[in-house]
Amino acid sequence: MEEHLQTAMYGTPKINPDEQRHYLGTFRERVSLTMTIAEVVDRQNLSPFITEITAHPDYQVILNGHIDQADLGPYLKVASQHNVKFIIRQDTIYGVNDSDLGLVVASDTAINVAPVALSKKYPSATDAPTQPKKEGWLSRLFHDES
Repeated sequence: MEEHLQTAMYGTPKINPDEQRHYLGTFRERVSLTMTIAEVVDRQNLSPFITEITAHPDYQVILNGHIDQADLGPYLKVASQHNVKFIIRQDTIYGVNDSDLGLVVASDTAINVAPVALSKKYPSATDAPTQPKKEGWLSRLFHDES
């Protein structure tokens, strides 16, 4: 009886509420790709997003509604063009900081993919090792060849 009273007063208890809050309402085991708010705002990250939803058209896109509509627009357009379901979550429990998640691509069932972070799953060209610094003529002149 106590359980019924608790459910009536506080609603159905959630499993792993902190995990669901972090992943915009879904479980980590269902997530295929995550992007922080800062990564969503950066338009250069649209290409890896397109790659992900093209590879998995049956997945859904969950967007953080606290992001400016102008920044969400390209992702909504691409999701619509690829006939991918999307949800915009605007609850106050979802973060608003640049390091909080802004976009999640998730399955309806457990897939257990690793890694899921955009920066690890699709390392960009800017993260690639840089070209060796060119030496000037003066440094070549005084370079010891021993």
